[in-house]
Amino acid sequence: MPPKGRVLLVGGDATLLGEMTPSMSGREYELATVPDARQAGVKLATEAFSALVVDYARVSAADREVLAKLQKERGGFLLVGIEPAPTLSPSVSGPLRRLPWPLPARFLDQVRAVEVPVIFLVEPTLYVTNGIQTALRQSGIQFFQLDGELGLVDMMREQMEKIERHRATKPKKTGFWDRLSGAGAGDAESDDGAGLLGHIAAVKFAGAAAEAAQADARIRQALPSAVVYHVTAVDLVRAAVATLKGGQTAVVSREQAVRIAEILTDAAADSKSTAPREKERLLLVDNEMPTLSRLSETLIALGYEVVVTTSGEEALSLVQKNFAQKKPFHLAAIGGSALETTKLSGANLALKMKEKDKDLRLVLMVDQFPADAALKGVSRAVELGLDDAVLKPIDPARLVLSIQRALEKRFLIVENVRLFEAAKELAAKLAQVNGFQTKFFATVAHDVKNPLTAILGYSEVLGMRLKDKPDELKCAAHIHNAAKTLNLLVSDLVDLAAIESGKLRVEIGQLDLAQVISDVKSRVEIVAARKQLTFSTSLPPALPMLAGDPHRIGQVVQNLCTNAVQYTKEGGKMAVEVRIDGDWIIVGVRDTGIGISKEDLPRVWERFFQTKEAQTMRKAGFGLGLKIAREIVQMHGGDMGIESELGVGSFFFFKLPVPKGAVAVAVPPGAAAPAAAVPPPPATGPVPTPVPGARPGAAVPPPPAAAPAGPVLGHVPPPPTGPAAKIPKPPPKA
Repeated sequence: MPPKGRVLLVGGDATLLGEMTPSMSGREYELATVPDARQAGVKLATEAFSALVVDYARVSAADREVLAKLQKERGGFLLVGIEPAPTLSPSVSGPLRRLPWPLPARFLDQVRAVEVPVIFLVEPTLYVTNGIQTALRQSGIQFFQLDGELGLVDMMREQMEKIERHRATKPKKTGFWDRLSGAGAGDAESDDGAGLLGHIAAVKFAGAAAEAAQADARIRQALPSAVVYHVTAVDLVRAAVATLKGGQTAVVSREQAVRIAEILTDAAADSKSTAPREKERLLLVDNEMPTLSRLSETLIALGYEVVVTTSGEEALSLVQKNFAQKKPFHLAAIGGSALETTKLSGANLALKMKEKDKDLRLVLMVDQFPADAALKGVSRAVELGLDDAVLKPIDPARLVLSIQRALEKRFLIVENVRLFEAAKELAAKLAQVNGFQTKFFATVAHDVKNPLTAILGYSEVLGMRLKDKPDELKCAAHIHNAAKTLNLLVSDLVDLAAIESGKLRVEIGQLDLAQVISDVKSRVEIVAARKQLTFSTSLPPALPMLAGDPHRIGQVVQNLCTNAVQYTKEGGKMAVEVRIDGDWIIVGVRDTGIGISKEDLPRVWERFFQTKEAQTMRKAGFGLGLKIAREIVQMHGGDMGIESELGVGSFFFFKLPVPKGAVAVAVPPGAAAPAAAVPPPPATGPVPTPVPGARPGAAVPPPPAAAPAGPVLGHVPPPPTGPAAKIPKPPPKA
């Protein structure tokens, strides 16, 4: 299978290469490496890559900018950066650090201990829900917050100056008598810390990782000692995918390097394969109006469409009404003890809502006290299979995370249903097309076969009446032979239609394999002689009688022999070989023909398939012979195999089971012995030629009408004997 794309790794060491290779191979990417940006530029100028991955630990910032500029100018590839795992401690200066939410344990203790400016660029969800602000307050950290980056530097400078003045004017410690006499009181009153907000800032920031890095550069250029963090609750892999789809550089940590193949696959996915995600509608139900107001304000600020109610009956009515109008709610958050006035507990209300809309996601808000009731509420939520249970008083950040997880689950479920229905529809259309095709084959074969019968009959009559006129007789013979060729091609279509409809007729009876091979040889050896081919047969002295259809097995053997004649050059060799291997009889046709490449081998059993080499020698035929032959053999309880080498020859073989208790019958004299080279035929009169798929006993048309029944295959050494002579398992059906 060809690779999905080529990925160029710049500056990666052996360890990183070893970590990335398995996932890249698993996602069908080809991974190449160069040591630096200069060689990467050379590679990009001469070769095509779907993505460029840069190890920031080994590539300088200047070279990164060059590669980013190259990507913008040339386009055509995605750009991913791998940054080394940075230290999160604010006591160590450095570029932007990404902070996951919830924050790492003891991290805020380190923030409280430093005196340098610390700036948190907080994603809107965490900022609006006061997640980071609450964590700072609970840790006893003084901070100020801004709704945007505008004015941040000036305000931080002002605060740092105030802190310095406060420290400089802070009164010195005095003794007991000084304090008693009032000494130093004036100094203490000179600066009481008014307007002092601290050196920690929480800033609402809606940009992606690349924009956060740019903001960090601007801030640290103005405030060199500042430490900047980008705080996000978004999954880093999803964020990287969104960044790449936005045409920007995605940056992942060294720990996430093994997921780069996944990120590239998702980023390159066709957006049309997924339905657009609409604005989610939320329903909040609780008997505490202040709680509803606070939560709805938060959720609306995050872009959700929110409806609130304190009535259970009204909530049920809204769910039913919106569902009927095809504008269903995506999620409902229900107070656990809510709606005592409506005699509906939160859990019961959730069940009734689920009955109205099976796709509705549900979050239960449970009173924290008394503890027994809270435990019962949470257990009830788990028992009913609700998405989550959140304890009151509700932390908006906690509820938002629960809602996001539930909505993501809903989206995936609904999207899977949509894709499944789309797949079913496509499968139905494909079945309809296949049905039409099968019917078309059967109809055309029937309608064409009738006039062919007339052509064959009248051309035969003409031949008998024109015996004394050689020129006219030759024309009549060509008509007859061409009609025979067409008749055999139509017969292939009839067989294919029968196979695909499960109606191929195989009449199982007594099968004399030696006689079948003798009949086929008598028809084929004339054509082999015309091409000066050495045609031989090799059979054991005795063969058991088999259970099978002599007509169909003869069709298979003649198909293989016809292919050998068609694709073997003059002066070559071909042979029919039969041997007994335990409970199986193996029949094969070996030739020194043009062969087939290893790449084409898995496709030789496909209908209508012919190799490029075969097409150059093709005179007629649909490429159905091998498929039909294999189906016939499989209907006899056997299977077919092939061994090949391009430019050397081929060995097609099939095996048939030997019935239990079958008695061996002596092979007629001469059938088992190799035949001598057949002399060239006389030059007078038209010489018949075998046609792929020809039935035993049928007359054979001349060379101009000869047709291959399938692709060309290659030669191998003579088959081994004993246990090693097992037939290779053929490739599975498409």
